[in-house]
Amino acid sequence: MRALHLLDASARADRTIAPWLAFPALLRRLGLARSPLPCVVPGDAAQRFPGEPRAVLLKRLLRQVVRSAEDGLERLERLETGARRTAAAIAAERRPGKLAVLGRVALSRPCLAARSVAPLLDLTVSGAGKLLERATGLGLLVEVSGRESWRTYVAPDVAVALGLSAPDRGRPPSLVSAPPEVEVILQSFDAEMAEIEERLRKLGISTEG
Repeated sequence: MRALHLLDASARADRTIAPWLAFPALLRRLGLARSPLPCVVPGDAAQRFPGEPRAVLLKRLLRQVVRSAEDGLERLERLETGARRTAAAIAAERRPGKLAVLGRVALSRPCLAARSVAPLLDLTVSGAGKLLERATGLGLLVEVSGRESWRTYVAPDVAVALGLSAPDRGRPPSLVSAPPEVEVILQSFDAEMAEIEERLRKLGISTEG
């Protein structure tokens, strides 16, 4: 409630969206979160007017925070499930090639195209396009542009979040019988993400936000 009161006071003093966007950082400074959570950004136009009963307004903001947090947890679950499925699919391939590197790139850059992937993986644009099509066939990415050329691909969880793909229904498929190599690939994700981020940094591409 203290965080919401501070948000309300800031919104009355600054009538831009800046106080709302700063709320994740406020939660971290108050010790309510270990890091800023971009999904938790509440805001209400009535905050800019003194006539609205503050108790009613704060309750609406609190409901927004709850909904945002629940939605964020659902997206996190989809992201983690997608990472496990990606690792399982790559481990099952006899010749994975650069699929594993592409999987790690997709964790920080969930919207991809052949022209953006090629320099990251040291491939030609044609080779990157074939790799993206292969990943799509394995269910690692979703093609969303509908074009015959210069296609655009996104991670499955992003496709669901944007309403471009239907979410999975029913009990998720079991991953218990996945090959033992899956755990090795999962463990290497975090270690090798630093290398990918360094490549992106050298290309002038930020992975934050």
